[in-house]
Amino acid sequence: MNNKIKYYIAGLLILSVSGYFLYAHAVEYGLEKPALILKVSTNLTDKGTPMVNNVTFEQSGVPFFYKRTDTPPDFPEIDVNARINKLDSVPASFWAAAHYDGKNSYTIKVFFKNGNEPKKNDILIMPIRITSHTGAVAYKTTAFYAWE
Repeated sequence: MNNKIKYYIAGLLILSVSGYFLYAHAVEYGLEKPALILKVSTNLTDKGTPMVNNVTFEQSGVPFFYKRTDTPPDFPEIDVNARINKLDSVPASFWAAAHYDGKNSYTIKVFFKNGNEPKKNDILIMPIRITSHTGAVAYKTTAFYAWE
């Protein structure tokens, strides 16, 4: 009985170490799905309505087993999705959002649907909206990003 416990613990240790190794080296082994991190800066207009000042982008990734879904609504919010190469194409990403609370900076992670991952030199077209507490669009703009 004592040997069974030792083998069980050794097996769990080996499984844990190999899982951590795959997680840490997911990009090298092609086990990572692309993601895009948007840093959105906002401000208020002279009339007191919100607006987007600046958007910066950072390519990132998530492990292949990470559950990617639409962000549930939490009004008021800043939301975005991505389309590839054409504005009238179907969304290539899930809806991503951050709760809008009047601060000046928000970070939003955009995850792509399976089979719709961007390729090198694809143009991402991203409508960015600020919605009010009722869900009405208070401000809308479009950002463009060339996937590297």
